[in-house]
Amino acid sequence: MHTPFCATICPYCAFYVHTGSASEMRVFVDALLQEWERVSRDYPVEAETLYLGGGTPSLLPLDAFRRLAEALLPWEAREATLEANPRTVTPEKASAWRELGVGRVSLGVQSLDSAVLRTLGRRHTPEDVKRAFGTLRDAGFTNINVDLLFAVPGQSRASWEETLGGAMALGPEHVSAYELTYEEDTPFFEARAAGIWREDENRSIEMYRTAWRLLEEAGYRQYEISNYARPDWASLHNQGYWKGDDYLGLGPGACSTVGLRRWQNRRHTEKYIAALSAGQDPPREQEPLSEELRQRERLLLGLRTSSGIPAAWIAGNSEAAGALTRQGLAELSEGTFRLTPEGRLLADGIAGLFL
Repeated sequence: MHTPFCATICPYCAFYVHTGSASEMRVFVDALLQEWERVSRDYPVEAETLYLGGGTPSLLPLDAFRRLAEALLPWEAREATLEANPRTVTPEKASAWRELGVGRVSLGVQSLDSAVLRTLGRRHTPEDVKRAFGTLRDAGFTNINVDLLFAVPGQSRASWEETLGGAMALGPEHVSAYELTYEEDTPFFEARAAGIWREDENRSIEMYRTAWRLLEEAGYRQYEISNYARPDWASLHNQGYWKGDDYLGLGPGACSTVGLRRWQNRRHTEKYIAALSAGQDPPREQEPLSEELRQRERLLLGLRTSSGIPAAWIAGNSEAAGALTRQGLAELSEGTFRLTPEGRLLADGIAGLFL
């Protein structure tokens, strides 16, 4: 589920988001529930996981969130995740989220360095993060992820190590460590194009390796290029996506893939609400798929994970697989081909050898 509301728009973010009042959020939830009613009628399969993302779904007023949760969580989801901005976490909200069936929170930390947070346009402070994390624990959350960003302009290796250390000191079950990317139509992209900021591939690789080393030493296992978890705490929702499972997306900009059908709701909240209020599907863009394309996607996504892919998928290119193994970039055992942590750095390029 995509919630398009944020308190402020971060200059590096390319997601479809905008500001909005509490009343606008309530109207949006009305429309989203109407979309859910239509989609669940057309695809009456009970979902295994639920991901409430955004945007900032933790901004939603509690009365609106309650209506949403009561509609989307009438069944025992194996995993229900809510993305939250540290500044939006209050004891009242945290307790209500837990009571309503949310079992996992993904906290948008990004950094524990005040200077880096300012560069990213984030309004929260390191102290806000610590307070929010404690509030979630007090509310009974035993499954918390922290999102972190590296390769931020001006971010030093020491700053990155301090952020990793501070994040691990909180004791989350899961850590996501993403490399900053310069997405089109963002101020960061424009700054790079103007030569104000420059990407440094060597620095990015060094920070990736630092994250892998420190997190592994602390007991977190890398199960996908950017995701680390304590044993038995890897995200079920994330794993389903990387395996190429079907998924339904709700909200403006949300994408769905079911069988050989893929569609995306257009990125326009007002038109989304208007269509659903009139008893119609929201404006969508359709993309027909082939089984060959779905299989290519599964291979590409699977190579990003520590689980890897069935060796049979690349049986026609054993020479390339052997070369990667000899270079220490891949492993082949018990019918599974997987990339090593160093190989995952090159996952996209390596996938091109087999597509």
